[in-house]
Amino acid sequence: MSHDAAPIHVDRRGCTLDDAVALYERVYSSRDIHIGEAVHDGFSFRFRAVGDHDVVVGTSDVAARRWGTIVPGHDYVLAWATAPGMTIDTGARDPVQLLPGIPVMYPVGRDFTFDGLPSGQHSVRFGGAFLESIAAARRGDDEPRQLAFRRSLGVDALRLLRTRIGEAAPRLLDPSAPAAVRAHWNQSIADAVVAAFDATPRAAHAVGSSTIRFAKEWMVANARRPLTITEVSAAAGVSARGLQAAFQRHVGIRPMQFLRESRLHGVRADLLAADPGGTTVAEVALSWGFNHLGRFSGYYAEVSGESPSQTLRRRDASRP
Repeated sequence: MSHDAAPIHVDRRGCTLDDAVALYERVYSSRDIHIGEAVHDGFSFRFRAVGDHDVVVGTSDVAARRWGTIVPGHDYVLAWATAPGMTIDTGARDPVQLLPGIPVMYPVGRDFTFDGLPSGQHSVRFGGAFLESIAAARRGDDEPRQLAFRRSLGVDALRLLRTRIGEAAPRLLDPSAPAAVRAHWNQSIADAVVAAFDATPRAAHAVGSSTIRFAKEWMVANARRPLTITEVSAAAGVSARGLQAAFQRHVGIRPMQFLRESRLHGVRADLLAADPGGTTVAEVALSWGFNHLGRFSGYYAEVSGESPSQTLRRRDASRP
């Protein structure tokens, strides 16, 4: 609850895709933001954010489809759209559609993907320590902890939250608001979010066998794409650390090792089916994401008991 926090005021607008991508990669702490061509003549974007270390209220409008990865870090973000067509957590089993005027909380403690049609969006970003301290005070706890939120709001909770946002937003969007005024409304809107979404300490989540099975199937289905542990864990809806630990406990190997072995089996199938006269080992390896051919050959020999070139020549050897 920083009464002396340095003020934040950003107001950017433009009409070039490169400027928009650069801006939103900074806003979302991401290196994976994409913006398509404008659906109408002329592309434009605007982003405005006002706040301090505890709470930042933002508005955004992009006249084109955009998609990519958002990295919320330790912050908590409340967001709602101005028009249909925005989906968050698109890589997960249960993506969230942002409906006009219906606030939702971003996924907590992990990166996630999104895909949105041309539209506007409003957001309230809470510093992690600030919102956790508000929730702890409301519960009477001594120690703030990472929070979990109800997925959707009831009618009464939604009405009360909208009312509080309507009261707070004009004050929080005023860059000249005194620090004491801003601190009062920061606490007011934070308390409303904690109450509406029933924010409670996040329990340690044991990753079950169904989640591991989903992660395996998802990796196999996407094995030809470059993947990171962050993408896999986001698709499974768990933290990267939790997924790593569960794989070690139940499968005996790391998730990325499982992915590598899946790719090696795919390479072997392709080599056995290929024409040795028109296909090279390098082509097949690269198509499965193996960019370092020396390491690939070593991995392949460990799994298959022979070199990839020997597997490729098997087709010729099997001909009468």
